Amino acid sequence: MSAVAVIGLGYVGCVEAAVLAAAGTKVVGVDRRTEVVEALEQGEAPLLEPLLAERIAEGRARGTLRGTTDLTEAVQATGTALICVGTPRGPSGELDTGDVLAAIDDVVRAVPAGGRYVIVVRSTVPPGLYAAAHARIAAALAARDTRAEVALALNPEFLREGSAVRDREAPELVVYATLDEAAVAAVEALWAGHRARLRRTDPASAEVLKLVANSWHALKVSFANEVARLAQPIGVDPFEVMDLLCRDAKLNTSAAYLRPGMPFGGACLVKDVSALAHFAGRVGADVPVLAGVLDSNQAHLTHLAHAVLARAPRRVAVIGIGFKPGAPDVRDSAPVLLVRALLDAGLAVAVTDAAVLDAPGPQRGLRALEAAIGDARAHPAASVDAAIEGADLVVAAHPGPADRAALVALWPRGPGRGVLLDAGGELSRKLSEPERSLLAPVIVLGGQA
Repeated sequence: MSAVAVIGLGYVGCVEAAVLAAAGTKVVGVDRRTEVVEALEQGEAPLLEPLLAERIAEGRARGTLRGTTDLTEAVQATGTALICVGTPRGPSGELDTGDVLAAIDDVVRAVPAGGRYVIVVRSTVPPGLYAAAHARIAAALAARDTRAEVALALNPEFLREGSAVRDREAPELVVYATLDEAAVAAVEALWAGHRARLRRTDPASAEVLKLVANSWHALKVSFANEVARLAQPIGVDPFEVMDLLCRDAKLNTSAAYLRPGMPFGGACLVKDVSALAHFAGRVGADVPVLAGVLDSNQAHLTHLAHAVLARAPRRVAVIGIGFKPGAPDVRDSAPVLLVRALLDAGLAVAVTDAAVLDAPGPQRGLRALEAAIGDARAHPAASVDAAIEGADLVVAAHPGPADRAALVALWPRGPGRGVLLDAGGELSRKLSEPERSLLAPVIVLGGQA
């Protein structure tokens, strides 16, 4: 690939420059601090990090790594700049992007007339940074009228102190985003040898992802610490408990349950979270994360109910009322709670669920639906066709395979079907693209509501 300028030789920038140079890419490291640049020029690591000194030495020995305080010279000697400057916490908790935008401005000013250049932002940035920077670059180029072209990409870093070099050299996931096709080749070249790990997304998702990832790690730390606090009074070893928990990679340390959807329910989750929070109270352990889980679950239910009511429907059909799609079990079922909330708001609500209707037991068919809802104001229906008849809003809550197939078969009939609300994303996840196009559901959790 073409030579790369690394702007900002802090933790991320030093690692990035060293790893790229050691692998054979020509790198010019840029920093205002002369002591950092001098260390790099002498083949020394400006900070302590395993393997960093070795990679810097390799880059210097290969003649692929040098440092400078002259950003303009660095840009004119390279084709891509990696922005690795800091985004410190501001007075109100926001990320301060002043240095990032200033670095981008400096790079754009340094691009020669008629030149083509790519800027890749590795710094952690807040939502909206890409759009602001993209507009800023376009305005600067238009003002200069030099026919230079500058493409912009985001490539958030996921490096851990103490293993940053290893993380950069053997990434689990590499995410990037750009609206400029000219930037794609540059990003792919940065990650040569790791193409299978590359995932392109939209800029807003890339911006949010880094913040979500770190928040998720923080939640895991808080959860493990709360487990320790509630286990200590009864002599349980929290290290043993968490070690055993993490040995199940199919559920406990996997992507399971990490999909947006309806609130959780069923015979276990609500009961067990409640029981654990209650037990913590008994032993005097302060566990705000655990205590807030059910509140968060209720807040999500309220959000979905508001999304329905915002459409001002008169008659609503709710398809799929089990605690999960295709399950006849309605214990602590979120769709059932949603139905009751809509009834309390004065709406006429019809409900159906093929799994509940067909489940073996003392009550079958409509009687099973009546028992599941537990509210005489609801209107149980023996089929999807019967439920959606006359409804001006249809809510897909937890539709199982049979109910999804029925919706696909029935929806195109007649123009007066009203609006189909995909409350938990089941239709968007489990239908084919032609089926989704046919139903044209409004995805509540996808920004279309």
